[in-house]
Amino acid sequence: MDKKYSPIGVFDSGLGGLTVVKDLLEYLPNEDIVFFGDTARVPYGGRSRETITAYVREDIDFLMQHSVKAVVIACNTADSMARAAVEKDYDVPMVGVVIPAAKKAAAVTRNGRVGVIGTKATVESRAYETAMAEFAPRVRVFPVACPLLAPLVEEGRFHKGDPVVDRVLSDYLEPLKAKDVDTLILGCTHYPLLYDSIAAIMPQTELICSGPASTEALIDLLDRNELRNDSGKPGSIQYYVSDAPARFAENGGKFIGREIHGSVTLVSPKVPSIQ
Repeated sequence: MDKKYSPIGVFDSGLGGLTVVKDLLEYLPNEDIVFFGDTARVPYGGRSRETITAYVREDIDFLMQHSVKAVVIACNTADSMARAAVEKDYDVPMVGVVIPAAKKAAAVTRNGRVGVIGTKATVESRAYETAMAEFAPRVRVFPVACPLLAPLVEEGRFHKGDPVVDRVLSDYLEPLKAKDVDTLILGCTHYPLLYDSIAAIMPQTELICSGPASTEALIDLLDRNELRNDSGKPGSIQYYVSDAPARFAENGGKFIGREIHGSVTLVSPKVPSIQ
């Protein structure tokens, strides 16, 4: 079979990567997608680089069983902590979330002061500072670790006006307001669900989400490698998780913006092969 008709593989530590899939479905409607959410081990953000790298290898190994033509690392922690170590070991092109979002932020900032909110691991990796230094060295990056946000979102606490969410966000965002950032990268794929709450606290700040930026990068990659599916047929999506498939199906629709139809298949979290 022509490689262009093979699926795109997408993985995340949990549900957040579905916000990236949402944009893929909109802008690449002919592509088949295989999504793996490592829900048994979410979140990755508080773990060591060695552990995250081991998890990422298992995630990609699972996607490779489906003969994917490209891999989207729809997890800021995985992208920032492990991509450089694992990418060279796979004969498949990969797109992450860090570089596309950093490039977008560099293009829209007016005062050259960009904030980043993300997990502890993403912030400690300094991935956004490294990326920005390569193509926009005059832009200053101000990162803030927000370890409570992803768990809150996973538990359904993301609606605008939620007093717990507003209090936590206010505490995390205050240092960035003090730094006068005019652009803020939502450096975790869970955070688009908090977009309205963040915008209410920082109304004059341009917010950058990973999904649209990564989708643009993937489209460019597919076109450069002549891998875009041109069949004209609507694509399909297969969902796999390492724990709680029923809960994933119930809550995932909030992330992807539509009901999750069909089955969600449970796979082993340690050796992700179909059970």
